[in-house]
Amino acid sequence: MVDQELARNLERYERSFKEAETHIDYWLATPVIEFTEDLDRLMKEKKVSRAELARRIGSSRAYITKLLGGGANFTLHTMVKLAMALDGAVHIHIADKRAITRWKDKPPRKERLAAKKKARKARQEPAAEGGE
Repeated sequence: MVDQELARNLERYERSFKEAETHIDYWLATPVIEFTEDLDRLMKEKKVSRAELARRIGSSRAYITKLLGGGANFTLHTMVKLAMALDGAVHIHIADKRAITRWKDKPPRKERLAAKKKARKARQEPAAEGGE
């Protein structure tokens, strides 16, 4: 009896899940979460507070807080405006809905060369100190 009830519940759950996939809100959730997580990460990397970001885009700190919480309905225009305020850019990608997409940001060539030079110098300095 318990097994039959469990099977019915699983079947109902599967139907509900398939039904949810037919609605746009289901597909909006992931890009919104990804965008707000990226925005939050970039703010931390650039050491920009919510108040400062709000100032840069001519908005309020409360709006930035609402946006980062996923509670704001923002447009592509707003997304680009926020990214630009952090010296960033928005990239859009469309894939099969079952695909898993992984992004890998690659710094500009100049920054990569500077980082390699710094790493090389750091490796050489301890050896130079030990040899004196």
